[in-house]
Amino acid sequence: MPTVRIDDVDIYHQLTGTGPYLIQVPGAVSGHEGYALVTPAMTEHFTVIDFDPRGYGASSRPQQRYTFDTWADDMAALLDALGVERAHVHGGSMGSLVAVRYAARYPDRVDGLVLGGCSAKSDSLAGLQFSVWKALARAYGCGSRELAEELTGKAVSRRFLDTVGVEAIVEAVMDVVGRMVDTDVFCDACDAMMETDLRPDVARVTAPTLVMVGGEDQLSPAVQGPSGAGGQWIYDNLVQARRREFLLLETSGHANLMDNAERSNAAVIDFLREVDGRGRAG
Repeated sequence: MPTVRIDDVDIYHQLTGTGPYLIQVPGAVSGHEGYALVTPAMTEHFTVIDFDPRGYGASSRPQQRYTFDTWADDMAALLDALGVERAHVHGGSMGSLVAVRYAARYPDRVDGLVLGGCSAKSDSLAGLQFSVWKALARAYGCGSRELAEELTGKAVSRRFLDTVGVEAIVEAVMDVVGRMVDTDVFCDACDAMMETDLRPDVARVTAPTLVMVGGEDQLSPAVQGPSGAGGQWIYDNLVQARRREFLLLETSGHANLMDNAERSNAAVIDFLREVDGRGRAG
């Protein structure tokens, strides 16, 4: 498996497609496999870099405290090792938070930024949800049905759940989460999402940015409680971004990359091709 060595840690990655570079930042549960319905469409237009962050999948899983700083700096080091100076950045769910931290820390390395299922700061309800996730992971394990049912209920829309079927989705979540992440790392990820305030980072983002939010997103809705900052807040406060767009996917849940992959993919491709000056995807 292709890996690069970063500070005694091996980071798994794969490159597919041709064109401008696009690095896809995974969420808290699935590693690079979270982009399974996305990458094939992206490779028709971009050289796609999929990777497992430190602590996930085929990358090293050292015993340490995991933070957005750790993951953002690993992204920069991975791109350095691959000889990639600049790239588009696409982050979904927790990956969107990592992407915001990366774009704020390394503004000269980001061509275009796409954020899906995003939040700059969790409100009180989101904090309670992450606390439940941690308790289930500690009590039953990351590959448990108990955790998978809770994650599934927060990830997708009612329409998607009824169409695909509960059992198929829950079993898939059990498999992916059980393989891709250990309990301690998963709980660190929950803590990072509960505790980190990325509002100052949003104000430093300069890259053209597309913010996508599912209209049925229960975990990170566009508008959160007063203590939080959801996708609408992020869009409104991209004060230095050279360009910004907001897309509400009305029938999608939190995991729009799975729930409404065709429309999400088209929106990402069109936006990044516009950023590249290559026109609409057609």
